[in-house]
Amino acid sequence: MTGPRDWDKEMAEIDKMISADRGSAGATAPTTPSNLPARSGAPGAQTPAARAAPVSPARTSRPRDALGVWLKALLGALGASALIVWPYGTVCGAPLYAFLGGAAAVAGAGIWTMGSAWVHRRALAHIVGVLVLLAGLVLGAREILPRTGYTAEALTWTCS
Repeated sequence: MTGPRDWDKEMAEIDKMISADRGSAGATAPTTPSNLPARSGAPGAQTPAARAAPVSPARTSRPRDALGVWLKALLGALGASALIVWPYGTVCGAPLYAFLGGAAAVAGAGIWTMGSAWVHRRALAHIVGVLVLLAGLVLGAREILPRTGYTAEALTWTCS
């Protein structure tokens, strides 16, 4: 191990680099201090101005985006509600597989809602998305677990 570092000397070198970068606005690569190895492709290799890039207009939230987030949340909630009052039997066969497909679609709608709400900063819609995801998982688990031997009641996947 080397001796203690001279922080004043290192900070003076950093100050020189910052003033040199400000003086040469068109510099292609940042200068590195002589006692530190140059790393190509390192995360810190960008200039501070490049790291603090302005937010693109596509990332700002518009009223249309909020409407889209809430429509996705409503779609998932309606799908979960429809599965709760599923009119067909889920004992075996095609109706069971359709129900499980619907449960997977509800869970997917919940994930879709959460992602969209996260991007557009809609906290309440994100919570609705979490609830829709949980509803889809519970509805699916309610049919899958008895068929995998997890519960005391054993059901089959196919009709005899």
